[in-house]
Amino acid sequence: MSKASFTSRRAPARHYVLAVVLGAVLTAAVAGVVGATNPGDLWPAAGIGALCSAYPALSLGVRIFVSNNTITRDAHGEQSVELQWMREAGAGTFLDVLVATIIAVLVLAIGRFQIDALPVLAGLVALSVVDAGLRYVAIRRRALK
Repeated sequence: MSKASFTSRRAPARHYVLAVVLGAVLTAAVAGVVGATNPGDLWPAAGIGALCSAYPALSLGVRIFVSNNTITRDAHGEQSVELQWMREAGAGTFLDVLVATIIAVLVLAIGRFQIDALPVLAGLVALSVVDAGLRYVAIRRRALK
């Protein structure tokens, strides 16, 4: 399913250092912005901002500086059967969520119900996840028989 594969090659040491430096700089920048926008709780807000941004910032650094040396792109990754199953499941899920959204809008408009948007959107996200998973499993099972 993956379009890339890891190799046993290692990146030069300076690339790892650059990844950590970029991650630290981005984390500090996000922490500074979050702390500056919450002057009443500067340090707790900055700490939370740093905790939330540390992993994505370090991952970005690894992606930029390290992964070009340690990951090779599969030339035929787009043709994998798992990727085709996932695309098929995603297309079906999109149609299901679109139909469910249209029905929900019609029910709310005709019935003149007023509800908060957050539970509805969370329900659509949950529906999407469950629908995509079930469709993928069904497509996979059908293909492997």
